[in-house]
Amino acid sequence: MDQARYAELFRTEAGEHLDALDMTLLDFETAPHDGHVATLFRSMHTVKGMAAAMGYRVVERIAHDLESLLDRVRGGEAVAHHELVTRLFAGTATLRSAVEAAMRARDEPASPLTMGARSPVDGTRLEIAEIDPLTGLTRPSEAEHEPSPSARLSTATEACLVHVRLAADCPLKGVRAMLVLARLESMGSVRSADPPQSRWYDEPFDGVFELTLLTAAPADVIEASVRAAGEVARVRVSTVSSTSATRVGDPALTTVRVERKRLDSLLDLVGELVVTRDRLLRVAEESDTSSTRVLTRVAQDTARLISAVQDEVLQARLVPIGQVFERFPRVVRDIAQDLGKEVRFVMEGREIELDRSLLDAIGDPLMHLLRNALDHGIEDPETRRAAGKSPTGTLTIRAVRDRAAIVLQVEDDGRGIDRQAILGRAHQHGLVSPGITQITDEDLLQVLAHPGLSTARAVTAISGRGVGVDVVATRVRSLGGTLALETLEGEGSVFSLRVPVTLAIMRALLVVVEGSTFALPAAHVIEALEFDDRMLVPTTDYESITLRDEVLPLLHVRERFHRPRREAGSHVVVVEVAGRRTALVVDAVVAQLDIVVKPYQAVKGSAQWFSGATVLGDGTPALIVDLGSLT
Repeated sequence: MDQARYAELFRTEAGEHLDALDMTLLDFETAPHDGHVATLFRSMHTVKGMAAAMGYRVVERIAHDLESLLDRVRGGEAVAHHELVTRLFAGTATLRSAVEAAMRARDEPASPLTMGARSPVDGTRLEIAEIDPLTGLTRPSEAEHEPSPSARLSTATEACLVHVRLAADCPLKGVRAMLVLARLESMGSVRSADPPQSRWYDEPFDGVFELTLLTAAPADVIEASVRAAGEVARVRVSTVSSTSATRVGDPALTTVRVERKRLDSLLDLVGELVVTRDRLLRVAEESDTSSTRVLTRVAQDTARLISAVQDEVLQARLVPIGQVFERFPRVVRDIAQDLGKEVRFVMEGREIELDRSLLDAIGDPLMHLLRNALDHGIEDPETRRAAGKSPTGTLTIRAVRDRAAIVLQVEDDGRGIDRQAILGRAHQHGLVSPGITQITDEDLLQVLAHPGLSTARAVTAISGRGVGVDVVATRVRSLGGTLALETLEGEGSVFSLRVPVTLAIMRALLVVVEGSTFALPAAHVIEALEFDDRMLVPTTDYESITLRDEVLPLLHVRERFHRPRREAGSHVVVVEVAGRRTALVVDAVVAQLDIVVKPYQAVKGSAQWFSGATVLGDGTPALIVDLGSLT
């Protein structure tokens, strides 16, 4: 059996259970309840059973000790108190480390944890001599590998029906059945399974199944091999006609686990298809002969199918953002305790979906903002009482959808940011002119994002040496997003990260500015029209136009790019970003189409006007405008 296939499945499912354990422990610490204990016990029992099925004995033993501790609480022998909850938190952390060590041991020499660890419950050393240092799996005894000396292989191949009943108390029966299947596959060809293999992980599966095996091994060898898989209550082997055997399969399978690299590869191919589709449509539309009319219809059908594939691939990559949020409550709880602060942590919008690659990338920026809010934002209970606040601060992380973007906010009701202190440090670093005495939220964010700037009196392990906002701003820009700040001294701060739903393909409006083509994200485009001087309205503060009784600020893109204005033949594109509409003056509007987003690294020190790049159907490159920074 390819043990690595099931090891990755074990890692994923064990991680989900460990995250659930942390969440339940947080609730249990706040308001202990018998239901919490039952949930913790079930999750721990499941992890123990999974580890036992895979042969990870250290993980199994740690989970068993924690399960025993929870069983004592459930039975009334132990009382839920702070020390017990702390031990459970420490135990789940040890268990998580044991899982990762078992995974690493498949490719590395044995670590101290795989060869021996200490129980999180009683501190005894867990010496596990039977762990294979190369695989992290239990070394089966010789009796498991070899049948009895009298067993002999026959020379005739025949089909056998192997009826198996697993032990009633066998945990994770589906995985155990897979171990049985793997042992039989090493002896011959498994042709069919009843119930089908895909249903072994369903809840009603009771551990009773039949396999049709084409093999030359005698019945006693088959039976011994099946029993060696462990947790087998009964085995019966009988001969059947080989012509009646069919391949193992089940057309009713509805969900599968797919490696992310396969989705990434598929998405790259779809991206190339999108570019080819646009080229094909352009060629087809440039001719009007009868043969090319047929080509046009074929091209249109091809475009429709490619668009459908594109939508399916993009949807397959979307996962709930709660998968990132759920790792934060435990961290917030531990940091708050270390700092001696009382914090209520709120999560909103966990059901909103985001591209998997983005989901992995935003975890660190959000963690930086949470750490800064806990360290610099929320005050200690005494300070909050003196300011007339509740001694318990509120830290909120939320996700909201805004057109084709997702806005992630980290908000605290703490002291806010001291503008004068930041301004003073900015003067010292030469970041602003000495004559400036007031600073806006936008300028404040730019100063905070300057590497090395900090107003902290002492360096801590929580938020570091003033690099948090710089790291966040850099990462968000690399994702094609923007970072915004709102703060009010004495009341709190809100950091807002705006990121696209996906980094792969987006709808864009192509415009021309001084001979170069640029892409504007279509999700923010309201309309496009020809520019007329009669649209201008006089104002003392800024140039603007009126459009259907609405006054909009006017921005000449040529001027923003430090080029002279175009006096005639221009177009206006109305865009909306963060609830604010702006009219952009461009030379021409070309077309609206799907583009494949490529990463873009700006020259250090240059203006951050672009969030990415793309290649058009004719092979020419185009930069994607970051409307948030442009407007």
